[in-house]
Amino acid sequence: MKKVVFEKRSHRKNRNAHERAILNPTKPPTVNYELQSSTTLRFVTTGTGGNTAVGVTYQNLLDAWFIAGTSTTAYQLFDYVKVRRVTVRALAASPQGSVAGAEVTVSVSYPGLVPGVGGSGKTKSDSALGSAVPALVSLKPDPKSPASMWQPTSADTAFLIRIQDATGAIVIGAMIDVELSYKNSPEVNPAAIASAIAGATPGLFYYGGIDGARLAATWARSVYNPRL
Repeated sequence: MKKVVFEKRSHRKNRNAHERAILNPTKPPTVNYELQSSTTLRFVTTGTGGNTAVGVTYQNLLDAWFIAGTSTTAYQLFDYVKVRRVTVRALAASPQGSVAGAEVTVSVSYPGLVPGVGGSGKTKSDSALGSAVPALVSLKPDPKSPASMWQPTSADTAFLIRIQDATGAIVIGAMIDVELSYKNSPEVNPAAIASAIAGATPGLFYYGGIDGARLAATWARSVYNPRL
C-alpha cells in the first residue's frame, strides 16, 4: 500500500516539475519542428530487365514517395531516410511444372561500402522448395551502420536484394517490404526525383519503383496507388 502511495506522489511531483519547466519565462523547453514519418513501402518484382539482384540507393528510397510539381516534374517528399528493416518473400515456380522440386532463394545484404564510414556487410539468405511456403528473409541493419542512420539523397547503396529460382532467373511477384523512417529539414531544399515522369497531376503524391524507375520499367513496382 505504501508503494502505491509513493508512486502516485512521485508521478504528481514529476508532472508538476514538467509544468513548471513549460511555464518558465526565461528558459522555455526545446522544440523539434522537423517533420518525421515512419512507414512501410511494399513492392513486388516485375521481371523487367531479367536481373536477379538490385542495389537500392538512398536516392531510390527518397524517390519512392514523391509529389508532382507539374505534369513532368516531381520532388522528394522528405530530405533524409533511414532503414529499419527489409523483408523479402518469394514462392518457387517451376517452368517444368514439377512444383515439388521447384526452388527459390532470396537474400538481403547491407554492404555499407562508403569510404570512411564503418560498413556492416550484414547478409541473410533463405531457400524454399515447392509452392506451399515462401522463402523468407527479414533483416535489420546493424546499429550505427550507414543504412540505420539518417542519410540524404545519394547514389550510395543502402541495401541489396537478390531473388532467383532454380534456373537462375528472377522470380516474378516476389514481395518486398521496406520499413523506413523519413525526415524533413527546413534548411534543405526539396530534391527533384532522378527519373523523368509524365502525365502527373500537380500537387498529388505518387509512389515509385524500388529502384527509382518508372512503373513500366521498374525492377519492383509499388503496390500502393497512385504510382508512376
